[in-house]
Amino acid sequence: MNPSVDDRLNSVLRALETVVLPALPESASLAQEQVMLAMGQIQIIQAQRDVTPEFERGELVDISTMGNAILALGPAPETCAAQHEALKAALAKPGNEPRTAAESVRGAIDDLLVAARQSGEDAYRAQLSKTILPLAKERAGKDREWFAVMGFDIDLSAA
Repeated sequence: MNPSVDDRLNSVLRALETVVLPALPESASLAQEQVMLAMGQIQIIQAQRDVTPEFERGELVDISTMGNAILALGPAPETCAAQHEALKAALAKPGNEPRTAAESVRGAIDDLLVAARQSGEDAYRAQLSKTILPLAKERAGKDREWFAVMGFDIDLSAA
């Protein structure tokens, strides 16, 4: 029988904690810190693993909502038309895997923003900002809650 994912992750944690970390000289403080950081990340992955699919589906819903809001602004300036069409295509392409689908939409939005900036389409960029920023702020709140377990957010991680 194959070991479970948790068994394999626990094996890596034990190796880092009982073999690698003790083998590092005291003068290798950066290496020690990085091993402990890796251990912490593995523990966080274990803690979030079961609810990760739900989180990723939520990310896809939110980035798709943002993409559709951008499309609802109407046609893009000619200098951004190709990127606008790429966003439309990314949103129309059904994805079986939320992480991949979300990354496709996110990449298309990024490309559109870059095109608007590089082409000097300031009025269009202002419309994009007005549309994107409130949605991004809402998503950022969800991300802060998700990553609160890491202890980096002073407001959400305080115990």
